[in-house]
Amino acid sequence: MKKNLIIFYPSFERGGVEKNLQNIITNFDRKINIFLISSLDKNKSNNLFKRKINLIKISNKNLFFLPSRFSSAFFAMISLFNIIKKIKSNLVVHSMQSNVAAAIVCFVLRKKIVIRNSEDPIYSTFYSENKFLSYLVFFLKILTYNFVSGIITNSKGSKKSLEKFVLNKNKIVSIYNPYLLKKNLKKFKKKKLLINIGRLRKQKDHLTLIRAFKIFSQKYNDYKLVILGDGNKKNQILDEIKSLKLDNKIKVLGWKSDTTKYLKKSKLFVLSSIYEGLGNVLIDAINFNVPCVSTDCHSGPREILLNGRGGYLVPINNYKILAKKMIYALDNYNLSLEKNKIAKKKLYRFTTSKQVLAYQSFLLSNFR
Repeated sequence: MKKNLIIFYPSFERGGVEKNLQNIITNFDRKINIFLISSLDKNKSNNLFKRKINLIKISNKNLFFLPSRFSSAFFAMISLFNIIKKIKSNLVVHSMQSNVAAAIVCFVLRKKIVIRNSEDPIYSTFYSENKFLSYLVFFLKILTYNFVSGIITNSKGSKKSLEKFVLNKNKIVSIYNPYLLKKNLKKFKKKKLLINIGRLRKQKDHLTLIRAFKIFSQKYNDYKLVILGDGNKKNQILDEIKSLKLDNKIKVLGWKSDTTKYLKKSKLFVLSSIYEGLGNVLIDAINFNVPCVSTDCHSGPREILLNGRGGYLVPINNYKILAKKMIYALDNYNLSLEKNKIAKKKLYRFTTSKQVLAYQSFLLSNFR
């Protein structure tokens, strides 16, 4: 009997998690029948995944009393309930988003579920924009995560956070996001350019980055900063750029499907996040030989940058120290390049073949 894997990912958004989903589905065992519950359009699905999947498209309409993401989760719960009732046996559910909603359905129907936790659960709650909803979800996570079959985290730091409230620590595994390394890259001519890639949300703390760049530009006046990403903080970020009179130095260019042309000509990558799951953008930068300055989140960056041996780490929410380290990185650029080489030698840890195999092995073990 063919095995069925139901992937629960209601609100399809662009970013690191989506690349992870793409890599996993595309490279997963072809003998497994995959169902994807998502708001993703069918045409996009065909282009995104290099294999046949069963797409169960959910409504992206907003319920009048719920934010869009929670509305998507509600419709996805109904779809998940229906597909489980239809398939009935030899199935495992894998939730990559709205884990509480999926876990509740599986608990009611007594089906196995493996969830993927893509952010540090404690820090993402503490620094959330909506405190009430976040603390409510965190409380529900404590309850539901203790009866799921397995939990996949994308960093060792996130795993440690989860171990604080999940009783059975043996069901938690840390598997890095699969990353397709680009090999034999030729040397590109660098411009006087700094780059940041990430959604324009509170989590990414772009205001700290902009204030740091203001100080940085007092010494490196001929450098520019490019920010790639979209999000609900865009207007606030643009207002901050204007108030600091940096309009001609900082460009917010929106989301780009291909960041290659920006990375290859940048001299420095700067990550200012308050928290991360892993921080795929750092891996991208390292692979393109761009030295990194990053905030030392509880999870993610310190693992990629080898506790500072492969790049520079600074405290979160401190634009003065961030600016100082950005200046230091350029003042000592040969050292920065050496650090990048050290980090690049360890990128094999994130290769698609290695991580998808681990991911697949853990999911398949739950069919037994």
